[in-house]
Amino acid sequence: MSDGAVHRLSFGPFELRCDQRALLRDGEVLPLGGRALDLLSYLVLRPGEVIAKRELIDHVWSNVTVEEGSLRVHVAAIRKTLGDGQFGNRYIANVQGRGYSFVGSVVRLESRTESSGDVHRHRLPARPPRMIGRDPVLGAIKQKLREDRFVTLHGPAGIGKTTLAVAVGHALAEEFNGDVYFSNLANLTDPSQVASVIGTSLGLALKSKDSSVELVDHIRSRKLLVILDSCEHVIEVVASIAEQFYQETSQVHLLATSRELLRVEGERCYQVPVLDFPTNGLPQTADTLLRYPATQLFIERMTARGVILADDEAALVAEMCRELDGLPLAIELVARQVATRGVRNTAACLGSRMELLTFSHRTASPRHRTLKAAWDWSYDLLSDSEKIVFRRIAPFVGHFTLEGAQRVAGEFAAGRGEIFDAIAGLTEKSLIMARLVQGQPQYRLLDTTRAYALEKLEEHAESDAIFLLHAQYTAEQIEMQSPVPGGRGGRSLFG
Repeated sequence: MSDGAVHRLSFGPFELRCDQRALLRDGEVLPLGGRALDLLSYLVLRPGEVIAKRELIDHVWSNVTVEEGSLRVHVAAIRKTLGDGQFGNRYIANVQGRGYSFVGSVVRLESRTESSGDVHRHRLPARPPRMIGRDPVLGAIKQKLREDRFVTLHGPAGIGKTTLAVAVGHALAEEFNGDVYFSNLANLTDPSQVASVIGTSLGLALKSKDSSVELVDHIRSRKLLVILDSCEHVIEVVASIAEQFYQETSQVHLLATSRELLRVEGERCYQVPVLDFPTNGLPQTADTLLRYPATQLFIERMTARGVILADDEAALVAEMCRELDGLPLAIELVARQVATRGVRNTAACLGSRMELLTFSHRTASPRHRTLKAAWDWSYDLLSDSEKIVFRRIAPFVGHFTLEGAQRVAGEFAAGRGEIFDAIAGLTEKSLIMARLVQGQPQYRLLDTTRAYALEKLEEHAESDAIFLLHAQYTAEQIEMQSPVPGGRGGRSLFG
């Protein structure tokens, strides 16, 4: 966020007018000195960053020699104004030995001086509020899009694909002279309407029967960025149109978001990563958690609702973010519970799969309102064999092999080849994470995804039988690992 272009921002009940050097609450100007306002503006314009004390002093007291004590006094004044000493530090955190960080959720407000003729204002959803830990990701996506023209943001539900796509669109709007267009495909139920939805987003009323050809003819010579959001449920049609765009134009750039790759010519995959979280076993305090995007997001969301994290609760927040696999949607939903449940009770609730799946966010899109809704969307798109295998691999905690999946999921009816195809399909659809260890594939369900798979297993009354098969398979693997007298011992669980 650049302070050269931003004049008005809001956080909580406050509005900061940088151009007028004023802080308001509910429309009323609050008494805050000039130095304190300069300090607050500098922090708010760089939310989430840890800014060194010396940098703050040099900015606010340029060409004046002052001690750190003056900085502490002004920070204390800001905190008092923001919360009258009661909730002040929910906005400004003191990161021990490093500096200060603004941890509130900041929203840019449209400046009154901006032109109403802004060419891309109505072609994109509103610019997302700042995204914690996503600056390197945004930079990588922009560069990949410039170089390859056609990029698909790929990943599971709730990882933030749409938010990233919108942020990229705003960031590149100037490079495309405002010609950035967002096609929201999430609500489509009829694949035959894909071309007309894309056309509408481009400001076109398509008339021919071959609408995709007409689309290409309209944009062939133009330099555009087209964002195709939520492609997975109409993927065949979207893939065909996207391939035509790529093959038959030279300046049209495509950014797609999908839980499954389009798998057509020109497509370059960008696997959206989860947010980093603290590793297990490290001592944590409320301040040290701000170094990790996942826990920083959690803290920001709970403090926005008036809850301050105590140091003796920091380890619980770190553990919750680990259990949630650094998934932004899951973190958002769980952090919102802290205001009513408290940190300890919220952490305890994560032990209940049903509690986790039903945590809700009222203003989110319907398919992201709860974790269950997010996974329902993906599950409904699976083939019958993929649904069977998905729920039957739920007993595996951590990584498992194809052999394990075949033994546990394939006992009833499904053949080994069918199991392999289903595992491959689930991996492509972002429901299973895969990695190679010594050239051999290993698979894992995210803990949040596993919670949903376990619910489906119970729903189909298969829990007892599948857990018995899993226990038998695990016992065999443990026995094979036991030392053999006079030998080298059994092979490893994943060998």
